Amino acid sequence: MKPLITALVACSLLSAPITAPVHASGVPDLGDSAQQVLSRKAEQALGDSIMAEIRMDSAVIDDVEARDYLNRLGNRLASVSNDRHQRFEFFVVNDATLNAFALPGGYIGVHTGLIATTQSESELAAVLSHEIAHVTQRHISRFLEKDQNMGMASLALLAIGILAASKGGPVPEAVIATSQALQIQGKINFTRTHETEADSVGMQYLAAAGFDPHAMPAFFGRMEKAARVYGEGAPVYLRTHPLESTRLAESANRADQYPYKQVAESIEFHLVRERLRALNGSESTQISYFENALKERRFNLEAASQYGLAVALLRNGQAARAQQALDQARKQLKHPMLESLAAEILIKQGKLDAAGKVYETALSNTPNHVGLNYGLIRCRLLQKRAVDAEHLASAQIEARSSNGPFYALLAEAYTQQGNEAAARQAQAEFYYRQGQLKEAIVQLQLALQVKGLDFYRQAGVEARLKEWQAEQELIKAKS
Repeated sequence: MKPLITALVACSLLSAPITAPVHASGVPDLGDSAQQVLSRKAEQALGDSIMAEIRMDSAVIDDVEARDYLNRLGNRLASVSNDRHQRFEFFVVNDATLNAFALPGGYIGVHTGLIATTQSESELAAVLSHEIAHVTQRHISRFLEKDQNMGMASLALLAIGILAASKGGPVPEAVIATSQALQIQGKINFTRTHETEADSVGMQYLAAAGFDPHAMPAFFGRMEKAARVYGEGAPVYLRTHPLESTRLAESANRADQYPYKQVAESIEFHLVRERLRALNGSESTQISYFENALKERRFNLEAASQYGLAVALLRNGQAARAQQALDQARKQLKHPMLESLAAEILIKQGKLDAAGKVYETALSNTPNHVGLNYGLIRCRLLQKRAVDAEHLASAQIEARSSNGPFYALLAEAYTQQGNEAAARQAQAEFYYRQGQLKEAIVQLQLALQVKGLDFYRQAGVEARLKEWQAEQELIKAKS
């Protein structure tokens, strides 16, 4: 953990002032003082460092469909925020506890346990809008302004806690407790101010994006009831986002200022929620959960529960039973995620040609669906149709800004063709998008050592290498 702490402390020394963001109506004006401790560029570097550690620790769920949905939902909220220039990335943490958190640089993590607990898309959006507000209101810089040295210590401990959470056990709670113990009462009150402000600003974002503002106090209310029932075993969300009766009442009063409207939920919310539930925990436990829920008719959308059961069964190696559950879902619902799972089942059964046809047919109806495109490329790689996979992956990279996973597929396609230089260059681009700058540079250096490297690729690799090395030197210089 020492390199991470070093990066955190180093980033605290970067304090170049930036232009204040445009403020939404009713949002507190931060002024210039909140930006003197940690510049926007330093915040981004800090967030990149933490995320690189989290990714290497395998805490982040690598599921293209879940990631795509969460980022579309989060960016819908971010698009109405008071800081349109802030880049956001939303990710899912493989953890059954109820928690969500914002990191420097616009990284927002949500635990699988929290997603499974939300009862509506507006509730999930309420959690994301609250975390988005922490970022747009520059709460990290404002906290550091209060006491720079103690603030960075708390940030370092919190970062370690996030990493340790993926391993389970009592370590995260101990780390969080230690972090809180370091804070004097003034800092605790300042944090409460942050929470109240994030509630207020987040609700503005929630309503402006077309979601139900009443979902925020509804979710808080359920969390507060859980705190009373479980006592010290209360959800992590309440330990990291202290919820007092005053704050709950204020949230309800704010929501009442908005007219009630029924919000249509996306089918993706239900499907992704059940997919993540099926992918988390033991296969047998989740199979039993879905079977009991269907038997007792405890579900919001039956097709989504059938889909979740199919995912859990496939994860358990029961492809035939998974197909039966999916067939029940497909009788009630048509959706690209169901077709993607149908192809996955065929792949597990070794029926690659049939799987490819399912992908192609589904893509003819929804050509931009991330899961279908990603799945088809994987299928082509399994079929050893590397040239087709290369062309498909290149097209997706060209079409998408969040194209990291497709660079990994492109690297594999080049590897199958024996093009080592191109494979290393594509792998480097993947690493760079994962925040692993050092590893990305190593891949480019190895690409330049490949014998017979043609002039155009060599020029491209050298240009990219020079760019990244300059970025690396800048980080070293400011640390």
